[in-house]
Amino acid sequence: MDEKSIKLSDILSLLDNPRCILKNGTDFLITGVNSIGNSNLGDITFCTYVGEKGRDLIRSSKASVIICQEFLKDELAGISSDLIFVNNPRLWFLRVIKLFHQEKQNEGIHKTAVVESKNIGHGVYIGPFSYISKDVVIGDNTIIMGNVCIYNNTIIGKNVKIESGTVIGSDGFGFEKNENNVYEFFPHIGGVEIHDDVDIGTNVCIDKGVFENTVISEGTKIDNLVHVAHNVKIGKNCLIVAHVVLGGSCILEDNVHVAMSAVIRDGGIVIGKNSLIGMGSVVTKNIPENSTVIGIPAKPI
Repeated sequence: MDEKSIKLSDILSLLDNPRCILKNGTDFLITGVNSIGNSNLGDITFCTYVGEKGRDLIRSSKASVIICQEFLKDELAGISSDLIFVNNPRLWFLRVIKLFHQEKQNEGIHKTAVVESKNIGHGVYIGPFSYISKDVVIGDNTIIMGNVCIYNNTIIGKNVKIESGTVIGSDGFGFEKNENNVYEFFPHIGGVEIHDDVDIGTNVCIDKGVFENTVISEGTKIDNLVHVAHNVKIGKNCLIVAHVVLGGSCILEDNVHVAMSAVIRDGGIVIGKNSLIGMGSVVTKNIPENSTVIGIPAKPI
């Protein structure tokens, strides 16, 4: 898959105290990275599975080197590949991929972008046809891809990445019926805070707060097609997967994982830290710390 070659010894030096079974006992060149089923001689790959499935995948792979689970160390006799045993094969494999694919970070403002703000940090990239309002602050080394709209009262930290089609700082959905039974709009005068090292996918909508800011804290990752309503507070290192809807004023504490298509209703619902919201769940009440919930309505399992 890649023309770049890297010595096996350089890969081993990257890993954290790897336990290895090296068949030939000599250093050699790794010429590419690939999935375990598509690998060929010269490739390095990984396997997260244990048990029979893990053993079968490793035995049938043509890869020269396989990063695999420590649990399998005593179960893999007679394998032709060199094996590296670690606690988290996927994590270490993604670090190996970076050795082969070191993308050059874009910098500067594309000529078609409309940037009204003067508060743009160093090393920032703003892609084609994006719009940045006057009262926006963008921290150093942040990447904003094409067709992104960022409205007033938005503060974005350092090393943030925002993919195409995302809208940040738009008005939330707030209306009240008047005496004539007609809806009047509830003004939103808050903003949005996005802290350092946050990743935001494509076509994400993040509404500004009514009075307080909507907040996305450091290290959180948001997938494509997610809706974050007004006044939502998302803690550090949360993972929000595609099609999730976070209702107004809900709070996600640190290290919360919300699986695809889950809905958390509005009204200040609190999801305790280290909790997992299962795929397709509908959360209608507070969730304690360290919980796993699933279903409609979501219940602990």
